[in-house]
Amino acid sequence: MSTDPGRGEGAPRRGATVEFRNVSARFARAGGRQGAAGAGGVMAAVDNLSLSVAPGEVCILVGPSGCGKTTTLKMVNRLVDPSAGQILIDGEDIAGVDPVALRRRIGYVIQQIGLFPHRTIAENVATVPRLLRWDEGRIRGRVDELLTLIGLDPGRVRDRYPGQLSGGERQRVGVARAMAAEPPLMLMDEPFGAVDPIVRARLQDEFLRLQRTQGTTVLFVTHDIDEAIKMGTRIAVMQQGGRLAQYSPPDELLSHPASDYVARFVGADRALKRLSLLTVGDLPFERGGAPAEARLPELTLSTTVRDALAAILASPAQAGVVTNGAGEYLGTVTLATVARAAREGQGRNGRLPEGGASHGRTGGPAPPPSPLGTY
Repeated sequence: MSTDPGRGEGAPRRGATVEFRNVSARFARAGGRQGAAGAGGVMAAVDNLSLSVAPGEVCILVGPSGCGKTTTLKMVNRLVDPSAGQILIDGEDIAGVDPVALRRRIGYVIQQIGLFPHRTIAENVATVPRLLRWDEGRIRGRVDELLTLIGLDPGRVRDRYPGQLSGGERQRVGVARAMAAEPPLMLMDEPFGAVDPIVRARLQDEFLRLQRTQGTTVLFVTHDIDEAIKMGTRIAVMQQGGRLAQYSPPDELLSHPASDYVARFVGADRALKRLSLLTVGDLPFERGGAPAEARLPELTLSTTVRDALAAILASPAQAGVVTNGAGEYLGTVTLATVARAAREGQGRNGRLPEGGASHGRTGGPAPPPSPLGTY
């Protein structure tokens, strides 16, 4: 792993590879001692975990409280050291890397945000670049670039303090700070859990747009399966005792749960959840002249099929018109079209796009950026 992730000016950014090889983390139970047996003995927070994350992927760790998600994340930046096994970043065993140097090369975002209240927004974002001794001109340019990318006006916010921003703005600044030194890897622990649902959805969309721009590899902890499906290219479902129950792309997880536990965790409505991985642009919708009915709901190619279904069900004609986003008519989607896609799990390419077309990874057009106003 290089200090500044090893790219020349203008070179494409590349996320890191991450590999867990038979990793376990064990702790003494309260009132017990290491090596003791039975109650009060040793408990496994993570048990023999093996998985790999490819460059640029968003790997979601999901599961109930106490299943080892956060412990897994903390082992990657050595806030917790494994009891057994290896964790490799770009092929290098992190057990031999200085923990402080390691953490400066990994972005870290937590639910509580953790901005320094006595430092300005610009000073917060510049925290790691200053530790890496970047020159001031480079730091200022990077701060302004990131504030712009997350939808905040540098001239308006750079000299303000965290207490002068909204919760949603502070969370965005936390993401910007984590990405300031262009890390090839980011760790995110329930980063959007402390904000209301509307702001949360916007933050998710903003982050996915920014992650595509940066090409960063992300390990993301959540307990929310809907967030996992929306955000992840691959999802690791964990269960009590720190065991991995299934590791697969979202569509495979929903269509082929590996066990009854996974099926219960993803929910009985998993067929509906799959529709959020498909966009209207992936459907074999009917083309031709515009329908006579003028009050059909308007859908765009990037509308998820789940959202399209909700709109169509609310329409007396049980259909929607597809436009290019500028009002130009492209075709019609009917309830029968959506029902067929739900049964077959297929779009016009004969399959659901892996990783979810709703966030533009494969299989369909990426949605437009979410609104960038203050929230």
